[in-house]
Amino acid sequence: MMYEFEIARRSRHIEDKLELIQTNAKFFLEILHNQKSNSLEWIIIVLISFECTLMILEMSGMGISFFDAIQQTISTMKGSK
Repeated sequence: MMYEFEIARRSRHIEDKLELIQTNAKFFLEILHNQKSNSLEWIIIVLISFECTLMILEMSGMGISFFDAIQQTISTMKGSK
């Protein structure tokens, strides 16, 4: 009966397909993980750049006037609401 329905061959065929699906799933999960990591790296780069810019402004002496201007802008925006 096993020979008649070719159970061994069909079983091997299903195992091969499942292995291919598993390989593809691992591949796509790895791609998603890499995309997320890449996005986080860019966010960190932007934040470090922003921090360096603020530090340069503060060290140059322009920081106080810059932060005062920002504070006035925020106060104006709150007052206009």
